[in-house]
Amino acid sequence: MNFKQKPKAFTLIEVLVSVGIFLLTIMAISQIFITIIRSERVAYALLNSENNIRNNLELMAKTIRMGKNFNPDDQELCFDYYYEDSGWNCLCYNLYYFDLQTNTYNIGISSYEDPLQNNCDLAKASYSSLLDRQIEVVSGHFYQIGDGSNSQLSFIIQLEAQIQARGIKYPFHVETAVTSRYIGQ
Repeated sequence: MNFKQKPKAFTLIEVLVSVGIFLLTIMAISQIFITIIRSERVAYALLNSENNIRNNLELMAKTIRMGKNFNPDDQELCFDYYYEDSGWNCLCYNLYYFDLQTNTYNIGISSYEDPLQNNCDLAKASYSSLLDRQIEVVSGHFYQIGDGSNSQLSFIIQLEAQIQARGIKYPFHVETAVTSRYIGQ
């Protein structure tokens, strides 16, 4: 028996087809990986912004709880707040403060000495931004509940904000209720 044995190898066409399929698979996997990395960056930016908004609202709530002599407005709230080193000072929050450095709206905070302890004057308030620069406040409101004489004075803080990540604006809506602990008002 005389059998001719064929050489065992791949032809050029088989090699080119397999390399092409391999390259297409690698390109598809790399695109999926790049998309996942971009989505993760957006998710982290949104998470950091939301944490910044919530932390600052909690800071506002703590100071409001410990304040007295409230002077509420729809978007501004001024009150007396006790600092350990300087005594009672006027503290003001503005939920729709225009920040000239970033040309966006932000939450403004202002603090100045108030020797009379009941004369917070909005004209004296010089605000600085409270939130991160990439967060833009769309609207914000203080709603007063109760008058403090027959019931405890409470405030509802509503905040609409947005952040732009990768060309898309993502909205946030945050709301919290705060009751003043100061009974004397």
